[in-house]
Amino acid sequence: MPTYSHDLTITPRIRVGTETLGDGSVQTDCISAVVCIAKCTDTDTGEVASTDPWVSLDLSSLTAADFVALDALTGLPQRAIDQLTSWGQEQQAGLEAQLQARAGAPKEQTAPWSSAK
Repeated sequence: MPTYSHDLTITPRIRVGTETLGDGSVQTDCISAVVCIAKCTDTDTGEVASTDPWVSLDLSSLTAADFVALDALTGLPQRAIDQLTSWGQEQQAGLEAQLQARAGAPKEQTAPWSSAK
């Protein structure tokens, strides 16, 4: 049975715009999504599967009182980090399945008669 290691990178790439929060307030310069990289490595073979989409943040429970101006932030709010961490955990089984599928798939290699070995 393979052993997997999982890594999540929350990048500094953010999507900012005007958003409506859960209390109906409208905020400008609100972070609505972050690019995250979820990576799974088969520690036996070194094979890697990953995904790096824009991950949308759920703003439905936020109120105007929760909002911090973008220029005042020194990092992502903890509630955003928690959501993104949860997203990363949800990706683990799918990434493992990709690696398992690859293990039995045909592999590309250089032909033995090629001079480009």
